[in-house]
Amino acid sequence: MDEIRLDIEKDFHNKRFEEGDDRQAQMKYYWAVANGSDRYWNNVKMAAPGARILEYGCALGDKSEELTGSCASYDGIDISDVAIDHATGLYGRENVRFHVMDAMHMTFPDNSFDLIFGSGIIHHLDTEQSIKEIRRVLSPMGRAWFWEPLGLNPLINLYRTVTPSARTPDEHPLLPRDFRIMQKHFGNVNLDYFGLTTLGAVPFRNSKLGAPLRAACETIDSAILAVPGLRNIAWYSLIGLRP
Repeated sequence: MDEIRLDIEKDFHNKRFEEGDDRQAQMKYYWAVANGSDRYWNNVKMAAPGARILEYGCALGDKSEELTGSCASYDGIDISDVAIDHATGLYGRENVRFHVMDAMHMTFPDNSFDLIFGSGIIHHLDTEQSIKEIRRVLSPMGRAWFWEPLGLNPLINLYRTVTPSARTPDEHPLLPRDFRIMQKHFGNVNLDYFGLTTLGAVPFRNSKLGAPLRAACETIDSAILAVPGLRNIAWYSLIGLRP
């Protein structure tokens, strides 16, 4: 990522953290993929005990609170100095450290972490460079978990087109070629897909129909998204990486 791209990302996220997130209109849709985001977070928590942890794109650092009671150490990095100042002031302590850092050129030594995790971060970066760096700082027996949006659903892409202020110009929801890059650097790449018919349940999320309708759609999605030719039209992917 060149300096101009870094500056754009930094300015975008600094503004977001200073002024508050203005994407409230989009937030309701994440209800449709809660089963995937919950599984992502449960996987992270299960791997945390005794681990040296890196949160890759830590934002305001609030996730550290749920992990530091069991882990050996926690480091969080983010491009936003506003976010890191906030995180350090609230959560910083002896075994919890926050750093303003370029995620594609990290300053940590090789094999520094047993667990690396991040949500909605890789699609802001150059995939090749970020995956190489993640592999470099992850220990040989380590594990990485990521929760990332995908880029092949035409309706979701149309929505992205009409809401440009909600994202930076260089964002690139992941495509099959991004997963091939991961497979080049990691011996084990596990992918699960979420968010297709569940999006249709969003208008009912606050009604009695919401939960059972979403559950039914999750069952439908699990069948549809098991088909190799269809899974990439999901909205989100849970990515597990091992060396």
